[in-house]
Amino acid sequence: MKPETKYRGAIKLSAIGDALGWMTEFVNNKSDLEKRFGVSEIDHFHNWSKQVGGRFNGYEDHIKSGAYSDDTQLLLAVARSIDDKGTVDNEYFSKVEFANWLSYARGGGRTVKNAAKKIQRKSATWYNNFFSFKVGKTTVDSIDSGANGVAMRILPIALANHQNFSKTHSEVFKNGIITHGHPRALVGASLYAYCIEQALMFRPEDFDRNQFLTLIGKTVDTALALNQNALGEAAQWIKHWEKEAQMSFQTAYDNVVKEAHQGLQDVWKMLQSEISEEEALKELGCFNPETRSSGISTVLGGIYIALRYPTQPLVAVSKAVNCLGTDTDSIAAFVGGIVGAIHGHNIIPDRWKKVQDWEYLDDIAMHLARISFDEGNGNEKLRSKDIVNTLEAVLAEGNPRVDTQVVFPALGQGHITGLDIQHALTSGKYNVIVDVEFENGQSCRFSKLLNGEIPQNKKILSPDLNELILEFESELNSNEKNMFRKILLRLKN
Repeated sequence: MKPETKYRGAIKLSAIGDALGWMTEFVNNKSDLEKRFGVSEIDHFHNWSKQVGGRFNGYEDHIKSGAYSDDTQLLLAVARSIDDKGTVDNEYFSKVEFANWLSYARGGGRTVKNAAKKIQRKSATWYNNFFSFKVGKTTVDSIDSGANGVAMRILPIALANHQNFSKTHSEVFKNGIITHGHPRALVGASLYAYCIEQALMFRPEDFDRNQFLTLIGKTVDTALALNQNALGEAAQWIKHWEKEAQMSFQTAYDNVVKEAHQGLQDVWKMLQSEISEEEALKELGCFNPETRSSGISTVLGGIYIALRYPTQPLVAVSKAVNCLGTDTDSIAAFVGGIVGAIHGHNIIPDRWKKVQDWEYLDDIAMHLARISFDEGNGNEKLRSKDIVNTLEAVLAEGNPRVDTQVVFPALGQGHITGLDIQHALTSGKYNVIVDVEFENGQSCRFSKLLNGEIPQNKKILSPDLNELILEFESELNSNEKNMFRKILLRLKN
């Protein structure tokens, strides 16, 4: 098997796992799943919708079949930030990619979103983005943030630096501290990267899960050991962390590495017992609200499911997607990354090739392969130097039109392909939602809350639906128009 086949498999199946798992992320049981999608389990893409933007100023996001979430969005942002030596340009990532990601984010946890807001401060640097935020009446500090928001985006780093894991490890750490401060987030991300590193070494026909897990278990302590001399400016971050936490970062980090090692031993025991993925994820803490999105627990959960079905990689992805009550999109993305790195992209069935931006995912994978093979990265084609956000100006005017050419930081030039307009619950406000296809191959959805009334004869995403709404405009109030649109969209889909 050609190495690039594995790269393409890892990137694409990670995005597929994310897209499938996003549909089930907030579904708690099969009864709820059947009500939402009319099926007892998810194994292919569906059109679906969710309310976003809050109760009073939000809108109904009609999500197209195959759409991926923040996991893949940030993975792609990291990929565009890697230079031809496999080094992440964290200044570019933090100030251009990450800061502007908020404008098109789909999903995204509190920590990651707050980190993106805080990095926009002039005083903030990628190695000094400390912050806190409120969750109810509780204040959460970034140094206590140990979720999987780092692990979900670092697959490109592992691929670009294959066969140089010490480089991968330091690059993951440096990129990770932009958003998360707890060693659990950083160790979990490096553990996932180490699994990718080892998975790339196996031929599919020779893969043996016991050999794979034994190798990782025996070497993980050394592989994940922190070499502060290789961290450059990130060493300043450690000093600040220790001042805030009043303890040794090295001690805290080493303790979490031990936790990860113990977790791998638990995974080994569970594999020998062949317990179900639901039982395994429960033991690992993936159903516990306090550890549901843990950087360690979810990565271990992904490892378990991937290894439980070593000769059935597609089953592994589907099983992860249907572990209702867990962080399904991230766990399924981890499973997809691992099995894709082992089996390559040729195993992907036609029903999953409809994932959003299929061709762009292929471009990104080949871009990373070229870096890894030291063939140059063609980075200029992937990264935009345009900083002027004309898309923001188009949205602010409140009069966007399909086919309008736009420019957006990091993503470059594109054109509007879809338009939707919805009243907010707050009187005198409405949301403009546009779909944009960029010349680099990525597609994104943007929205803008505006004051005033919706302009007459404004076209929405589906012109035929808009005509029906306008036909009854005088007879419908704002809420009725929104409900009518939802009903028509469901009938259409």
